[in-house]
Formats: sequence, structure tokens, C-alpha cells
Amino acid sequence: MKITFLVPPPIDGNIPERVAGCAYLLYYVPNIFLLSAAAVLEKGGYEVKYIESTIKKWEQKQFRAFQREDLSDIYSMYSVNLSQEADMQALNDIREIRGDVPIVFFGPAPSDRPAEFVVDGNSYVVRGEPEYTMLELVKALEAKSTINGIKSVSFKTSDKIIHNANREPIEDLDVLPFPARHLLEERDVYYNPKLGMRPFTAICTSRGCSYRCIYCVPSSLSFSRELEYKHHLGKKPPVRKRSPENIIEEFKLLKSQGYKAVNIQDDQFVWGEERTIKICEGIRNLDIVWGCSARSDHLTEPIVKAMSEAHCKFIDLGVESFNQEILDYVKKDIDVKKNEEAIKLVKKYGISAKINIMFGASPLETSDTIKKNMEEVKRLKVDQVMYNIANPFPGTEFYKIAKENKLFVYGDYKPVNVAKEANIAYPHLGKTDLEKAVRRANFEFFLTPRFILKNVRRLGSLASLKAMFRKLF
Repeated sequence: MKITFLVPPPIDGNIPERVAGCAYLLYYVPNIFLLSAAAVLEKGGYEVKYIESTIKKWEQKQFRAFQREDLSDIYSMYSVNLSQEADMQALNDIREIRGDVPIVFFGPAPSDRPAEFVVDGNSYVVRGEPEYTMLELVKALEAKSTINGIKSVSFKTSDKIIHNANREPIEDLDVLPFPARHLLEERDVYYNPKLGMRPFTAICTSRGCSYRCIYCVPSSLSFSRELEYKHHLGKKPPVRKRSPENIIEEFKLLKSQGYKAVNIQDDQFVWGEERTIKICEGIRNLDIVWGCSARSDHLTEPIVKAMSEAHCKFIDLGVESFNQEILDYVKKDIDVKKNEEAIKLVKKYGISAKINIMFGASPLETSDTIKKNMEEVKRLKVDQVMYNIANPFPGTEFYKIAKENKLFVYGDYKPVNVAKEANIAYPHLGKTDLEKAVRRANFEFFLTPRFILKNVRRLGSLASLKAMFRKLF
């Protein structure tokens, strides 16, 4: 059988970013979560193809033309909240052209709301972690056998939607084959401006986060796992980590394939000093630049030193706010002083400190707390900052709070560009207030001579810098 993974054209020109899964595209990152499922299918003996129509610049007419010529036995789409409308349009196109060919959805949106994707007897949802569930489902479809016993599958039979019992998270991540990166048709289009080198790719060294932030949409794969686990067991799944040896082996493979830059796509990369330093020592001589996300309270001087020596170029720190009461409200479980210490420590070792600041995640947010965040960014001379407006995603505690307190300006969750548009409002801090605040914050940070001069070379050209500004303003 031939299975084709699809990324359909966007509906309105805004391309959903499917790896983090919570914003629109700024730059292309290879979806290693999809490529991991593809690798398991290939290992199982199936022919696999990957069509990312957004890179091909396809519109719907080109996508439909492809469907008329293609003879795949199964189509699959990795769907996030922002892509649901486009993905369902793709289903309609496939049904019109290819009839009842099986279509399999996976990712956080179908894991959260499978009934919205299982629209007929030949559409299926793989919930949570996809690899083994997808393989079992494909085998069953090939053999035309029963699907009832396949864990974490939702499907329709006799006008009734069946949600099979949930599958336990994969215990040993080392047994998974490395993502099928050879399926990428245009390798050089993928890029991370924070690393500034091509060829670029991403890897995942662990799955999950053990913390409890109310707003968090972790990496889209981890969010899928969390939603599946919470729906069936009422709690977050445990964190699972690959061994240092397995991670080093993948880095060496990437080196042999010519990759020069890697983003570690984990929700949180630093899980203990011994493991982190061992990974760093194993990749230090490969001359690959890389970056990651880490909690401030997990960073120690030996860890940061080892990361620097291993060519780590940036660390994303989820600061969110420099106000302790707001951090406590959103259950960040961190001291604001620890964030400041981590920024200084990272900069001490020549690593770029990139922080995330979120406006409006708490009713404690005011114009004064927003102003204080902007002042602290300047005082600490942060290298990079991403200002966003909080948007309560379905499946998060923040979503429940927003619904109960009628914070949604459109009555419910709506996909918006969180760098520009607010989907929530407070009595003292309205939609327009939040939008003006994030625009002003981005303007004051990104349009300074210091930022422009420092980053134009890293981004490659003034045109690239202008393209980034258009996404923000």
C-alpha cells in the first residue's frame, strides 16, 4: 500500500505552523513528528510519500490536480487547531476526486475533538502518539480487518462514532527509527533564523513536560499526548527521554547527511545535569550549531558551559512575565528572579537569550505590568524576545477559565495571529488595549538600531529582516 502524508494549501493565505502548533508560519521547520510516523510505516514495509503543498506554493487548484493524478491508497494529515479548516477542505476535495479512499487525521486538534474529523465511514483519527497506532491502523485497512481493538483510534460505523481505549505512551523512545527526513522534497527551504545556517533540521530528544502552566500549548506532539492522556486518565502523561547515546547517534547521522543546524524541538530539553552534559560532550566535535528550549530553573553553570562548548547558539526561555503574581496565577512554578539569573548566565557564555513574553494570560495583567515587562527586557539586554497575546487553546486550563469568565471576544476560541490580534479581553484591559500593547512592544524591540544591526547578517539579508517585520506589524 502507498500512504501519502499531506499538508494542504491554506484557506486564507495564512499558513498554520504545525510543529509548535500554536501560531502562523514565520519560517519552515520540518515536521519531525509526522516524519517519525512515516519512518515507522516505512520500516513496516509500506511505501510513503510526503507532499507539503505550502512549500510548493500550491493553491487549491494545484492540490486538486494532484489528487486527480495520484493513486495513493491512504492519505494522512497532521492537523492542529489553526489548520482544521484547511484540512477539512482537503478532505472534501479528496472525497470529490478520489471517492472513499481512507483518510487518517492525527495531531492535537483531532486528538482533542475526534468527532469533528471522523465525518464518514472512511475517515479515521489516530489520537495521541501516532507511530504504533498508525502502523496498526494501516495494517488493518490493508487487510480490511476490524479496527475495534486498535488503541487510540476513533472511527465511524453505522452512523455511530467509536472511540477505542487509549494507548499507553511509548516507553522506550530509543526503539523508534529516526524521522524519515529523506521524504522532504526541498531540504534547503527549512530554516531557523536564530541559527542562520542551512541545511537545517529539527530533532526531538524527549517527549512531554512535567509542569502545569495553565496556558501551555507545548510542541504539537506533546499536546496530542497530553490531550489523549487527560481525556482518558485525567492527568498529564509522564515525561519520556531518549538516551544520550541514541541522541548522539542521530546527531552523527545528521552530520553525515550534511546538516549544519539543528533545533531541539523538545518542550524542555534540560532534564538534569549529568544527561545534558553527556549529550553536549557527544556532539561537541560535530560542528553543528543548535538551539533549544529550557526552563530557567533547570539551568546551572556547568550545563550552560557545556552547551556553549557544544555550539548551542540560543536558548528559548519561557519567561512569560516579570511579575511574580502573574507567574503564580498561570502556575509557572518559577521565581521571577530565577528567570533574570538564567538570562544573565546564558549571555555570560555567549549563547543568545531568547525569551517569550505573554500579555493577558491573567486578570492581574495591567498596562503597568505590560510596561514593566518591556522595561525589564531593555534592562537585561535580552538578545531576542517574542511578545504574544495569550489565546486560550482548547484543551488547556486557560481555555476553561476564559469560557467560564466570558473572556473570549468572539464567544469562543478563534485562530488568530497572536503576535497581532487578541481573542480575549478583560474589563480593565480590552482587545484593542492588548493589540496596541503587543504592537508597541514589538515595535520598540525589533525596530531599534541595535537589533537591526545585530540581526541583518544572521538573517541573511535586509529583505529577510523586512519579511519578519511584516509578520509582526
